[in-house]
Amino acid sequence: MFVIFETNNTEASEFLYYYLDTYTLALAMLMLLFIAVISFFLFSKRSFFSVYQKPFQVQIRPIVLFVVPLAVIGLSVYFINRTFAEENILYKSYNAYNEYKATKKVLKGQLAKKSSENLNIISTSENQQTYIVIIGESTTRRHLQLYGYSRETNPKLSAIKDNLLIFDSVISPNVHTILSLEKICTLSNFKEPNKKKNGSIVQLANQAGFKTYWISNQRPVGIHESIPTLISGAATVKNYVATDNYSESIYDEALLPYINKAINDKEKKKVIFVHLIGTHSRYGYRYPKNKTYFKDNPNTTFSKTANAVETINEYDNAVRYNDSIVNAVIKMTQRKEENSYVLYFSDHGDDVFDTSQTFLGHNEFHGTKPMYEVPFIFWASESYKKNHSFFGRREEITTRKYNLEDFIHTFSHLSDIDFDKKDLSRSIFSKTFKSRPRIIKKGEDYDAR
Repeated sequence: MFVIFETNNTEASEFLYYYLDTYTLALAMLMLLFIAVISFFLFSKRSFFSVYQKPFQVQIRPIVLFVVPLAVIGLSVYFINRTFAEENILYKSYNAYNEYKATKKVLKGQLAKKSSENLNIISTSENQQTYIVIIGESTTRRHLQLYGYSRETNPKLSAIKDNLLIFDSVISPNVHTILSLEKICTLSNFKEPNKKKNGSIVQLANQAGFKTYWISNQRPVGIHESIPTLISGAATVKNYVATDNYSESIYDEALLPYINKAINDKEKKKVIFVHLIGTHSRYGYRYPKNKTYFKDNPNTTFSKTANAVETINEYDNAVRYNDSIVNAVIKMTQRKEENSYVLYFSDHGDDVFDTSQTFLGHNEFHGTKPMYEVPFIFWASESYKKNHSFFGRREEITTRKYNLEDFIHTFSHLSDIDFDKKDLSRSIFSKTFKSRPRIIKKGEDYDAR
């Protein structure tokens, strides 16, 4: 329900394109027909019985024509609610919307501000620093060449993989952008979702003396101001390339001039947050047509239909294009020869016929592994490496099982920011890292599935 409340017409149309099939349309038409028939019985001046009164000589008081159907409907509602209370869409929607409004009120009152009273900086480095955090969209690591995928979806990053830390066991806390980023970018986690005393990574960077940028190719508003928009609202400089005039032709390369300008800003300390449209459905809209590379049969387990083949090819082309964007950001940062890093991960993944002939996209009910498995890739300049020993412990740290709900601790560790709630045992780069159960959905241990 949170996702529905935050969506926009573009996302809604793309969702319907993938999920609204003939069966669903037929079911919807039957439901409308049922409602029409019931309405006729309840509100028509000429009841069913009155129409056939002469042949059957049936005499029924008008009140009965209303009471009987209403009683049947009332009893049905009672037993359905009693048996399926957890699945009652009206009840759930009402409660969800109230919870949503309360959550948004808290977030807007705390996360949209430049600083948070819940984050207290202890110390921070005053050296020159340029840090870039790239947040991808809907990209599962199962379709990345860097993670063993059979197709060349990462030709550019593969060429520099010796200079990268490629983490192979990182998951997102949720499989929807809104719920996922609300945990990734703040102090919230599974135990304390929608944390009342909250703070974000943007506010943390602000309070540590960084000039912050939020450069996004995602629309800033839906039905309401979105949760990611509230988080990004704390940034010093905000660039939303995809505004309400969004069109499918806005590719992530449109962000590169803004990123380059931010990198070349003469400010001593900068953190640049980049929010890509990535491999968001519809996949064919996420890359220029002249960048189409995969056209043949992917020859995967569930690519048995023409639709599956086309969809997988579009997704893999989007992943390959995404590879070029992340690489371009690294190259721009590298040219400055400064104390810098570039970190890339995705908010969640998509199941693109990876586990079933029917699974496409992401939804928490099914919550398949490709929906949670995300890439987590780190690049650092030579100047940064001199003061940090991460690359010397490559094999030790890159295999750690990690849930991105603890990202604020990793971010502060990477950025040399000490604050009162920092917990190095929750940083994937730390020598004192502690492995924890990765809890998802309603309390399920991800690693015990």
